[in-house]
Amino acid sequence: MSNIPIETGGPARPDTEAEELAAKHGISLEEAKRHIAERGHANAAKDGAAEAAKLGSRS
Repeated sequence: MSNIPIETGGPARPDTEAEELAAKHGISLEEAKRHIAERGHANAAKDGAAEAAKLGSRS
């Protein structure tokens, strides 16, 4: 084992998965993160949830 401490502070890493989903479907980053949290990381599930939410908000 290493004696080098793990740094937990510092700048937060970007959530590229959520950023990509948000850009692809024209939704907010918060919505994209919610879809990922609810549906998991499978692309079909994320895309389906984002599209359904986007279509539902247009009504």
